[in-house]
Amino acid sequence: MIKKSPVVTIDGPSGVGKSTLSQKISKKLKWNILESGYMYRVIAFYIIKKKLSIKEKEIIPILNKINFNFKYEEKKFIVILNGKDISNDISSQKVSMVASKIAIFPYIRYWLLFYQRKFRKFPGLIANGRDMGTVVFPDAILKIFLKTKFIERVNRRILDFKRRGFNVNRDIILKEMKKRDLKDKNRIICPLRPDKNAIIIDSTHMTFKETLNYIIKFIKKKIVI
Repeated sequence: MIKKSPVVTIDGPSGVGKSTLSQKISKKLKWNILESGYMYRVIAFYIIKKKLSIKEKEIIPILNKINFNFKYEEKKFIVILNGKDISNDISSQKVSMVASKIAIFPYIRYWLLFYQRKFRKFPGLIANGRDMGTVVFPDAILKIFLKTKFIERVNRRILDFKRRGFNVNRDIILKEMKKRDLKDKNRIICPLRPDKNAIIIDSTHMTFKETLNYIIKFIKKKIVI
């Protein structure tokens, strides 16, 4: 039997800090990282750039033209699309809204499933998203499900946008996050939910550092760092 590289999954709704935590953990462990949400953002960015309508039948033919990867460069997380750095371009609210809409398309999720699993390489992988532990990597050695009270998630998302230099409207962010939560929880394909073996962490009253150290403690029980 071929031994597979270990995977730690971090799932949860938008605004809980999955991405930042995953990046810090992968850097500490020197593991690979999979930002599944960024994948949908990359496709959304490409759709907007090519001025395509948000219809699955129009998106499917262009998927083979999309080649993306993630990497660290000078302490910065970089998102690459067809050889070009688009890290700043995919952070807008418009891209986020389109990404949310295409995330319900069955074929796109099916296509990305195989793409996501290609990121599983030695020495290991930190994968974050909404169905990493339930669908993409059901055999992960550790499954974390992050949750935070809604208003705190809104505040964190607004702060994140401001740090990136974007002007944001609180009411719009709040409305869009409510809408996204409903879609994620109620969609027929891969709804947002904790895996039965997931460790559920409520970080509402925890600092980023406290949450990071708490997760690292669980990882240490599974692997030797």
